[in-house]
Amino acid sequence: MESFKNFINELGDLSGDYIAKAFANHSFSVSYKQDSSPVTEIDKNTEEMIREKILKKFPDHGIIGEEHGNSNPDSEFTWVIDPIDGTKSFISGVPLFGTLVALLKDGKPVVGMINQPVLKERMVGDCKTATFNGRKVCPSDKKDPRGATLLSSDTRHPARMGLGKNWSALENMAAIDRSWGDCYGYMLVCRGLAHIMADPSLEIWDYAALLPVLEGAGVPYCDWFGGKEIGKKGLVACCNRDMLDAVMRVLNA
Repeated sequence: MESFKNFINELGDLSGDYIAKAFANHSFSVSYKQDSSPVTEIDKNTEEMIREKILKKFPDHGIIGEEHGNSNPDSEFTWVIDPIDGTKSFISGVPLFGTLVALLKDGKPVVGMINQPVLKERMVGDCKTATFNGRKVCPSDKKDPRGATLLSSDTRHPARMGLGKNWSALENMAAIDRSWGDCYGYMLVCRGLAHIMADPSLEIWDYAALLPVLEGAGVPYCDWFGGKEIGKKGLVACCNRDMLDAVMRVLNA
């Protein structure tokens, strides 16, 4: 496990330097996918860079990537890559995005990295421990959504999925309601700087790296409906179990 964690840090160093330079110079063009989400050559080049290094080190491992598809995804060990999680922030000059890399063993995420190269902030977790720039983290002990800091990648998404009424109720309980989302929001919850982070639907490259970090930090999570079907049924992470239970009562009232 330590060797995998060391390697995932190497991937963060490699990709981070490239992304940070592109971000500083805003030296990229933007195109749009069929679902109208933006993508840049920085996304694509970063994933290629990470894939090349993985295959050189572990030629028998599988890879699942947002931009370049899957290779040998049924391998015992499979890497999952989101080169820039939060491309909308990236193209807008807002450093609330990150590179996500996860390692799956038999389909279960066992190591994950969230890397914000501009702010030089990185979390690595292995389901048992999680560190922020090498130091252990401590989530908040706040238990009540009233007065909490509530984050989401896009506050319009719950309404578009027919979940808007209960989401609005949760927003009205919170003291701070912001879209400091994508992977950065989950990192804020782990660090004790926010209390609730919620997304109603995610792809595997959006969440695979988050789960080992959340578990290692002691941050409980579930899908939007209180179950374990993380992904298409979303992800809700809270600073502690009492907060998660309270949030679930509101979202599923």
